[in-house]
Amino acid sequence: MKSTLLTTALCFVNLPASNSRTWMDCTDPNSLKDDGMPRVEPKENIADGQYSGPLITRNDEILIRGTPTPLFEEVDPFRFTDSPSVAPSDHPSDYPTQLPSISPTDYPTVSPTISMWPTRSPTRRPTRSPTASPTFSVPNEPKNPEEGYFNYDEKSDYGPSQWHKVVSDGDFWHTFDLEDSGSNQCDDDKNQSPIDVCVHPRGNCKETHEMRPKTGDYRMNGELMIKQILPNKLRIVMAPRTGDEPDPPMIDFSSNGRGITDMTNIDIKIPSEHTVCGRRFDAEMQYFTYHPGRHIFVAVSFFLEASPTNPRNEHLQIMIDAFRREYNADKKKCEEKLKTMNSAAHGFAWGGTNRKLEDNSTAYGGFAEDDDWHEYRTKELTINSTTRENIHNISVHRELSMKWHPFHPDIQKTVHFWGYDGSFTEPPCTSDSVSWKIMDVPTPISEFQLLQFKQLLFNHVDENCRRTSVHNSDGSVARPTQKTTKYYKCTRDNYVSDEERTICGDRGCNPPFGEGLNPYYPPLVEVTGPPTRSPSN
Repeated sequence: MKSTLLTTALCFVNLPASNSRTWMDCTDPNSLKDDGMPRVEPKENIADGQYSGPLITRNDEILIRGTPTPLFEEVDPFRFTDSPSVAPSDHPSDYPTQLPSISPTDYPTVSPTISMWPTRSPTRRPTRSPTASPTFSVPNEPKNPEEGYFNYDEKSDYGPSQWHKVVSDGDFWHTFDLEDSGSNQCDDDKNQSPIDVCVHPRGNCKETHEMRPKTGDYRMNGELMIKQILPNKLRIVMAPRTGDEPDPPMIDFSSNGRGITDMTNIDIKIPSEHTVCGRRFDAEMQYFTYHPGRHIFVAVSFFLEASPTNPRNEHLQIMIDAFRREYNADKKKCEEKLKTMNSAAHGFAWGGTNRKLEDNSTAYGGFAEDDDWHEYRTKELTINSTTRENIHNISVHRELSMKWHPFHPDIQKTVHFWGYDGSFTEPPCTSDSVSWKIMDVPTPISEFQLLQFKQLLFNHVDENCRRTSVHNSDGSVARPTQKTTKYYKCTRDNYVSDEERTICGDRGCNPPFGEGLNPYYPPLVEVTGPPTRSPSN
């Protein structure tokens, strides 16, 4: 017995200088099996005092038997100290050697927070998220509208059924340095737009390959991309090229016959103007290019579809932020004008006028307020920083200063489309002036992004504090669909994407697009109709 105790004591003395994993390596573990002392129980058995199992690592599970003493509060077998903290006791104690220094507090020392951002003082406004889907108020129709005025109220003297009376002021054509057509054709029964496309095209696909876009050199915050918040649309005008550089965005259509055409403008209409088998989408983004040889516009149309499950479309958010700057700039000019009028006229009822402006600008749940806009924009960025405002501004500035690709993968989800020859969807409705190409897979956006588009267009006020939108009571600036004309549909039977063709040949991959390539999105509907041509070689 003395020999055993002596051996154990010597083991404690030499422990700091030893490479032993545990004190029980120094003696027969079976002899101390029931002595009440803590020990490490390895996953493998120990035979004859030798550990025959795999090496113990920090990730191995360690079981402790017995009641711990201060000496063995650290049970990591790979951790050593210079000297034992205290001498071991003769017998294990039933209780800890020291009581807690102080009693636990009854309440948390700091009140827990719920949000990840510092809290703000409560505002007097109601909650931002309305309990029901709110609607935008309809602006009053002007008593003496300017020449060229029209709106989307079917009951109005200036509504779609009366558009043939609208006198074009020529600004539309002058925007693109083109000659005015000189006539209003909104009551023409032939080749008017928009139309409903569906599963029974009557024409053959005219394309032999996908449209091939080029990004160009224009930047969203540059002077070459002019943002306009117009009464019936959001528009970006591409400045015409003045030489070899810089280049506007361009598209190569195989059916046009004269190579690449420059993009002239991008229009956003709410909701969609074209429909698919009677279905109308949340919005429609229309890219216009002008073909100098055929003297017509070629328009590529993307449906925008919002859903609660859709994440934010990062690339489209850059465009939204650019329009937001224009919106804020006009609103600021209005506020400065009101302040000037208030200072000049002592009897001017500033409070009432200001309230009217706020009522107009917050008609959709209060999202027009700058702090609310910033709040929701920042939440979507999920930046966890107390300096999120500066980070947000820097991030937006960086995004706006980058080249903006109209056919970014966030926007273009397909290379196939319906096609037909039609007109513009607003006065003067010139027939056979636009070759439409309607993409057959919608572009996903978040519900909040749709709300932003609506707020920018429907709640905009100009520098004279006048609401500019001409939407109707349904919240629409979409022309009603016109008599369906002959249209065609391009599918995979006609051509596959250039990327797929490079990998798998003209017939494409099976399954579509193949592994490692961009995903294939099925079209909105499968079409049936005239026999289509096989992909060209």
